[in-house]
Amino acid sequence: MTAGLLLILRRIWPYLAIVAGLAAAYFWIDHRGYARGKADVEARHAKAAARMVAAADRIRTATDRLAGQAATARTEQVTTERTIYRDAIKIVDRPVYRSICVDADGVQLLDRARDSANRGLTGESAGAAADASPDTAQR
Repeated sequence: MTAGLLLILRRIWPYLAIVAGLAAAYFWIDHRGYARGKADVEARHAKAAARMVAAADRIRTATDRLAGQAATARTEQVTTERTIYRDAIKIVDRPVYRSICVDADGVQLLDRARDSANRGLTGESAGAAADASPDTAQR
């Protein structure tokens, strides 16, 4: 039986060598393609991660800027409220000699209080923002 197997192997060994060489070449080429594809995917992932980090940095910068603007607006609003409160006490303590209850300083103080209460984060009064809106032209 072994003699028959050896006889068969002697006849087909060149074909087996060709098949083994082709299989080795296929696996070598496939491995190189896999490595190239893996490197390409890793490069794309790194590029996408860099874009996400840049977007997060832009958002963080915008958030910090808006937080600074909000803090500044809040500080200005608190300062204005304190000034109005202090001036209101002075105006209320004035004697009234006419039939009107509030003099010109009082009217200005009330106007400042109204503007301060209606002011947004932009520092623009609500009346000015409403005047600038396009639907006020239709009214």
